[in-house]
Amino acid sequence: MRRLLWALGLAVLSCGGDGGTGLATVVSVEVAPGSWLAVGVGDTVRFRASAVDALQRPVADAHPTWTVDDTAIASVDDAGLATARGAGVTRVVARVGEVAADALLEVYLPPEVDSYQPGVPYLGRRGYVEYVPGTLPLVISVPHGGDLEPAEIPDRTYGETVTDSWTRETAQAVREAFVERTGRAPHVVVSHLRRTKLDPNREIVEAAQGSPFAENAWNEFQGFIDIAEATVEDGFGSGFYIDLHGHGHEILRAELGYLLSANDLDRSDDVLDAGGYAERSSLRAIAGATDASFSELLRGETSLGGLLAARGVAAVPSPPDPSPGTAPYFTGGYDVDRHGSRVSGAVSGVQMELPRAGIRDTDENRRAFGRALAQAVQAFMTAHWGFFAP
Repeated sequence: MRRLLWALGLAVLSCGGDGGTGLATVVSVEVAPGSWLAVGVGDTVRFRASAVDALQRPVADAHPTWTVDDTAIASVDDAGLATARGAGVTRVVARVGEVAADALLEVYLPPEVDSYQPGVPYLGRRGYVEYVPGTLPLVISVPHGGDLEPAEIPDRTYGETVTDSWTRETAQAVREAFVERTGRAPHVVVSHLRRTKLDPNREIVEAAQGSPFAENAWNEFQGFIDIAEATVEDGFGSGFYIDLHGHGHEILRAELGYLLSANDLDRSDDVLDAGGYAERSSLRAIAGATDASFSELLRGETSLGGLLAARGVAAVPSPPDPSPGTAPYFTGGYDVDRHGSRVSGAVSGVQMELPRAGIRDTDENRRAFGRALAQAVQAFMTAHWGFFAP
């Protein structure tokens, strides 16, 4: 019996030969990545082909030939390097003898926009990201309120994935409140992807986790904020940025994150005013423009938190709540660090975390909060920059 099994095994191995050359017969080829997104003409991606024999052993000496179905969309060289040539979707094919496999390559050409028109929605690829330009020196972004779950983007395998419910609707209510109050609207940038697919408030590696489709949406989200802030700086010289979130903490108050920790906020006003804290915060630009002390700007009567509290919206930091103490508190993340003025730029910012109950949970509450925030932001910017609506 052992001799028979040995003989059968030898026969299988012998059948794997190719004309006596020693190259095993390839029965399967796989191309990786299986799909890819190239953005812009000239963008490249290297595809790799792996071949196996009948025993599922790698065939190291298999050298594929590469082709594309539509050379107007992309070209591919002998090493599997594909280069984008025009918009569309094509197959990239690897062939070893009579066996072939393919991958899908999409070439996306972002539309060229000469001038963004206020009030007109501009959508990124497949509507994953939306930008509605405004005419106020205010930019609002909503990174975690989306509900789209496209199959082309795999689920993220690490990091936070909880959706901020009703933050898109809250941002819309805020926008409408500004229009009602001033006749003008803020700039609004929204991610419509569920956080399981993309987290725009993280750097790109954690945010997209290797998916080219998610990476493109991340670039669109960040790019639209850059465009909005550049428009604000061109028109006003400076402005304000709000990254809008929802929290589930026990204390029902707005948490205003300026990149300062709870330990920082535990310090006295004199210490905060002594130097260093303003420069580390996302309020750096406005701190350099106002005559008020930094502690007043941060949590005094004319701070954003103080002005919200005066309108019935509990907030920290503010005069009633100068520090969160030991309670959970969001200090601010990637978006406000990048788009606030801590590093550069004239647009200061805040990560605004809102409780669900009393603010996000009903249309009536969202509208009431929108009116309060519109009044508070206008008063805040008027007090410390001397202007708001044109």
